[in-house]
Amino acid sequence: MSRKKKRTPKEEKASPDLTPMIDVVFQLLIFFILCTRFKVDERNHQVQLPKDEGLSSAPSVPKEQVTIYCMWDEGAKANSYVVAIDARGRKPVPDSYATLTSLVIFPGDRNDDIRGKKALYAQIFNNVVAAVEQYIVNSGAKIEKLEISFAVNALSGASSGTAPWMFVSLAVDAATRVNYNRTEAGLEALTVTFKFADSMGRYAG
Repeated sequence: MSRKKKRTPKEEKASPDLTPMIDVVFQLLIFFILCTRFKVDERNHQVQLPKDEGLSSAPSVPKEQVTIYCMWDEGAKANSYVVAIDARGRKPVPDSYATLTSLVIFPGDRNDDIRGKKALYAQIFNNVVAAVEQYIVNSGAKIEKLEISFAVNALSGASSGTAPWMFVSLAVDAATRVNYNRTEAGLEALTVTFKFADSMGRYAG
């Protein structure tokens, strides 16, 4: 008698009913279509932009700053001055070279020596003032600041040392006179600042 093979029942695979999920998807789609607000065209909106910068029918005058450089020579113990727009277009101030001992008044100086030192100080002072004012006029730029740089090496900054205060104070006096002359002429006074580095500014102050 042949032996009958036992049949194994087939496993029934459960499948979810997708109809409710499709209904929910369509309801969400309708909800977002009805509730979404699209961006309004902004071409008619007015924007408050600066009127003295950017594209315009008349080109705007560039805003710059004039720098007085104290060019201290440690070896010669002497200083001269250079005027520039920040670090560009450097122009030496004529007849501004002087040694430290030729300007500093010592207790043992005679009256003639004192008068000579004061006269030299006044000469360099007037030359720096004239050079700064002439540079501002010739630059054609809108000058807003007047900087005084007295680091020995502008790239290294104050860590390279600074010019003696005698020459720094002369530059400060010259800047004060420039602003006084501008005020007398009805012009706006410039903001006077000090800096210890060039426009690359690792030690800018």
